Amino acid sequence: MKSELKTILVPTDFENPSIEAIDYAADICKRIDGNIILLHILETRGIVDEFLNIGDNLVKITEKAKEKLWELGESIRKKYPEINIETRVERGKPYQKILDMAQELNPRMLILGENHQGKQVQKHLGSTVYHVTLKSPAPVLTLKNHYNKMAQKIVVPLDLTKEHKRKLYSAIAYAKNYNAEIHLVSVLIGGIKMEESRIYKKLNDAHKTLKENGIQSSCELYEYSKEVAPYQRVLQYAHKIDADMILVMTHKEGFTYDNYIGAFAHHIINQSDIPVLSLTSSASKVDLNHFLKGFVDPIGIFKT
Repeated sequence: MKSELKTILVPTDFENPSIEAIDYAADICKRIDGNIILLHILETRGIVDEFLNIGDNLVKITEKAKEKLWELGESIRKKYPEINIETRVERGKPYQKILDMAQELNPRMLILGENHQGKQVQKHLGSTVYHVTLKSPAPVLTLKNHYNKMAQKIVVPLDLTKEHKRKLYSAIAYAKNYNAEIHLVSVLIGGIKMEESRIYKKLNDAHKTLKENGIQSSCELYEYSKEVAPYQRVLQYAHKIDADMILVMTHKEGFTYDNYIGAFAHHIINQSDIPVLSLTSSASKVDLNHFLKGFVDPIGIFKT
């Protein structure tokens, strides 16, 4: 079953953050004539659960979950009657089932309501968010707070890696489709003068490309500071301009980096109060040409 990037997949555990995520998905679907698939996973942890959840007991648990999910879908349909909403109940490890569904459905986006709690909340992502943002074949949007509209002012941190082009390309596609602003930001490496730095040129080239494509944008380059880490600077900048989304790449390409989320992205996802749209290397390779009609590349930053 393959969609044409019209499907938004929203896993829900029936807690408030995941229910808020459905409203966010509906806002997107209204703009793209899309559909929502609500997914609930009955979590299994081992042989004890397998033993307890057999026979009639398993049937009852499954039917109760289906009923609850259907009721949630009905409440959303009343608010958004023009949007098609499907429901699915699966059984297994939540993050693995979410990834399986993403592979099967080829969704435009996954939206996760993050309700991770505890003493280590500033250091560790919730297990499901961690694994899904690490391996998802589609972009993943994480939400922590209440947002009743989709992002219109996006912060895009840029660096000197090859992946910055894919991130920028994805941001342009989002901005052109949803009439959003893009605000580029980066931080200098210590000891390098701003005008002599490579990132200064990259920021300015990217900014020129955005303007040539009619995208409202800005760019900001901060001096290096021992007191403020780059991710903290990005979060401060997002707060300063009242942004409503940050776009990050979760990890670099290559064998060495495929088994963890990079520290910068990890901190942004975990500590941001606004939604974060994260792209894995595979998610950033999705063909976006049909979203970019009339796109121009006057400086040729995507040709090399």
